[in-house]
Amino acid sequence: MKIHALKGYINTLYIAEYEHGLLLMDGASPADLDVIEYFCKIRLKRPVPDIKLAVVTHMHPDHSGCAPLLRKKYGTKIAAYKNIDKWYSGPTGWIQHKLDCLMAQLVAAKQKTKIRQVFSRRITGPDFLMNDGDKLPLFPDWQVIYTPGHTAHDMAIYHSGKKTLYCGDSIVEVKGRFNLPLPVIFKDRMKDSYHRLGLLKCKEIIPAHGKIIDTSLHPELFNDMEKLLETPPNKLRRRVHYFSVWSPDIWKPAVRRLLF
Repeated sequence: MKIHALKGYINTLYIAEYEHGLLLMDGASPADLDVIEYFCKIRLKRPVPDIKLAVVTHMHPDHSGCAPLLRKKYGTKIAAYKNIDKWYSGPTGWIQHKLDCLMAQLVAAKQKTKIRQVFSRRITGPDFLMNDGDKLPLFPDWQVIYTPGHTAHDMAIYHSGKKTLYCGDSIVEVKGRFNLPLPVIFKDRMKDSYHRLGLLKCKEIIPAHGKIIDTSLHPELFNDMEKLLETPPNKLRRRVHYFSVWSPDIWKPAVRRLLF
């Protein structure tokens, strides 16, 4: 297995290369389709249908938007955590989806990236609904780790042989600093997720945003992330949170608690 990094629209894309096929480690943005096609055909000298599986770590458009396009065009299968399509369901889910697409474009503008298409399907319809601890279909050397907090349905994938963790948005690396994802919707669940990930004792951690992390240089990283959760949110974090509470997975449980 060899892991390749590609510069995506607003994040880094990773493809794990095997003789029997390619694993897209996160579902990417619709704007990334051309990048993925070029990399497969020109750099790897392999047909795009060799991407046998695309993982969707959570429903934000830069992690889910390209996977349905690859399935429609090339037959790529999609694996995601069970119930992931609840995130953008219903009228308020529609609102949240549009807000998240808008926020993705704001990130692109801040990075001075040419604005491209990010509006994606809000219902992914995974071929494989994953549970915590499951092995990935077609690539059983990778295990699913359920990591809610950023959303209700985040998952990471872990290669125990290599001690390599792809953590999605659980950690955001910017210029050597490690930050919480924007937003952290479920603080207590995020803390539990960091604790679980810390127990894995990974050698390297691959974030969707930032550089690959050598844990020998940051042995207490997940403990540090737990501590970050206790710091007061800054103005940006509060603002993003206000724009991120429309998913029915957020407001419906809150209403039930108030009523019952």
